[in-house]
Amino acid sequence: MQYTNFIKLLNQAYHQTDKCDNTVLFKYTKTITHNMDQIIYNISNKSNIIYMNFPNNKCYLGIGQCLSKKIKSNQELKNLKNNKYNIISNTTDDLIFLGGTSFDFQKNTSSPWSDIPKGKFVIPKLLITQLHNKIMVTYIRKIDRHILPTSITKEYKRYMNLINKKSKLKAITLPQIKLKSETPNYNTYIKNINTIIQNIKNETLYKVVISRIVKYSLSNNISLLNFIHYLNKNHTNCLNFIIAFNKNTFLIGSTPEKIIQLKERSFIIDAIAGSSKDKKNIKNRKEIDEHNFVIKHIKQQMDDIVITISIPRNPRILNLPYINHLYTKITGKMKSKTHILDILTKLYPTPALLGDPPKQALNIINQYEKINRGWYGGSIGIYDNNGNGEFYVPIRSGLIKNKSLFLFTGSGIVSKSNAKKEWEETTLKLEHILSYFKN
Repeated sequence: MQYTNFIKLLNQAYHQTDKCDNTVLFKYTKTITHNMDQIIYNISNKSNIIYMNFPNNKCYLGIGQCLSKKIKSNQELKNLKNNKYNIISNTTDDLIFLGGTSFDFQKNTSSPWSDIPKGKFVIPKLLITQLHNKIMVTYIRKIDRHILPTSITKEYKRYMNLINKKSKLKAITLPQIKLKSETPNYNTYIKNINTIIQNIKNETLYKVVISRIVKYSLSNNISLLNFIHYLNKNHTNCLNFIIAFNKNTFLIGSTPEKIIQLKERSFIIDAIAGSSKDKKNIKNRKEIDEHNFVIKHIKQQMDDIVITISIPRNPRILNLPYINHLYTKITGKMKSKTHILDILTKLYPTPALLGDPPKQALNIINQYEKINRGWYGGSIGIYDNNGNGEFYVPIRSGLIKNKSLFLFTGSGIVSKSNAKKEWEETTLKLEHILSYFKN
């Protein structure tokens, strides 16, 4: 009896395929009383998992893929909004897409990102949503006449049995971590940064963000549940995320930097740039200049599409456990209904991860960075079929491949930068993830 409504709706979806040219999606949602920890534990050995816990009491856990779209350019990213779906659902909830993009679509894919798409968005087969204390599970399937309704019903039952499973949470062994390599090494980094500082003083380049990669080996696999717990406890003002590209490859991280949040015509953008361990030094000229370049870029990109935009005169200080950032919350209203993907492609990569002017900064990055940033500095988040959504820059992030951990870190270089201090800043930012292994 508990599956009667599910089967009735599924039959409607199959009937709809005869009358509709667009893709028909069957979407069934129910509220559950399960513990989110138990659910994560039950599915933690599955591939194709996406976990995103936003700082505004929204959490999404996607399992499997109903539909998946890989993208290779900004234009393909914008074109995602043109996909049309006929949705047969028992609720009026929006269809949610989860995913992200790399920093630079133009850069050829290379290690450690060789087998990872430049961008990807999915509609998961199973989406578990936690809004405050309410948890809902949504099963979504593309209806295809080649698949029997009984096959879909069996799959739904398997998913529900997996969620309902009462496994005992096992004690975990925290991996031991060992430094393997840094690219570039300290001496090369100092030499490069000093050259870049001189270029900034001699040219019309104001700021460039230079990153580096640090590789570690892990003694054993990370417990996804334990890692999620750590991030959510210690970084409540960040988007905490895990994106599984396959069973052994994960993008992990925690980021405070919101690119854009859009609901109808109202938007919020976070300008975060300027960093210091010491609060007393956070508002020096160098950090203020770095911060202002980001605000200037955001205002320039948004001016022609907004009816109002509010930018506080003075930045606030964003406190993280190991570092302080200058932070300005920018709000406003769009002139007309706009899809979030159109705004996203205007704003990113932001000067906080690129520089100013953007083209010159990217040339310097490509000249001096002998690494592939991949999704570091790109965008991750969600959007719905009405064009609303929320995207962040994955700045405190890393890539796990088997038992190797690649962490990315960077800093903004301006004319008043000091190469040694920039190295220290990038080292400090690694603590966002590394501190997990020191618990």
